[in-house]
Amino acid sequence: MVIVGGILIIILITVIFVLFTKVTVELMLTYENKQKDVYITVKWLNFKVFKRTIPVIDLNSDLSVDVFEKDEMLNVQTPDKEKNYTPKEMQEQYHIVQKVIDTTKDVIPHIKRLIESFHLHHFHWVSELGVKAANQTATLVGMTYSTKSMGCHWMTVLMKSDLTPQFKVIPNYNKPTLESELECILSIRIGQIMRNALSIAWQYQKIKRWNVNERTSNS
Repeated sequence: MVIVGGILIIILITVIFVLFTKVTVELMLTYENKQKDVYITVKWLNFKVFKRTIPVIDLNSDLSVDVFEKDEMLNVQTPDKEKNYTPKEMQEQYHIVQKVIDTTKDVIPHIKRLIESFHLHHFHWVSELGVKAANQTATLVGMTYSTKSMGCHWMTVLMKSDLTPQFKVIPNYNKPTLESELECILSIRIGQIMRNALSIAWQYQKIKRWNVNERTSNS
């Protein structure tokens, strides 16, 4: 009994320790003429658990998008993945997401609480923009700066963060240019992920049962 009790105490302490540890998410994006890279890294206790590299995002003449993905799980390379998204498929996905939002509004507050659970450690976003006409470049830079400012303000308010995001928009009056670099580091406790995920799952199942009962009563 003493041994069993000791094992249970060790398991309990381990579970509590894991729940209070943090997962760190690092996001890096580079968009330039010949370089379009996205890096997503997930770390736990400074160990790299998952890494996704998206080195290619090509927009074709028919407005379809080609995406090439490379994943690592616990430093083990998984098979590369090539994906193609047509305009019709992207439109269908948009309608699906819109339908989910319209029919699961009870879930949105729980998703909001999940976002609020994240802690913002670093945010740096620099863009360089330019079109042929100087006045249009100035207008575009001003609009982009305002959009970034509102987005960063909303992000810090939602996450209740004291960090001041660093962002700038550089005008290029000499040639048409579209370049952007983004670095973002977030963290969240595993216990908060589990609590919010269970809450969202519970709400989703409740809505799903309600929809089934409604269809049954109408038939």
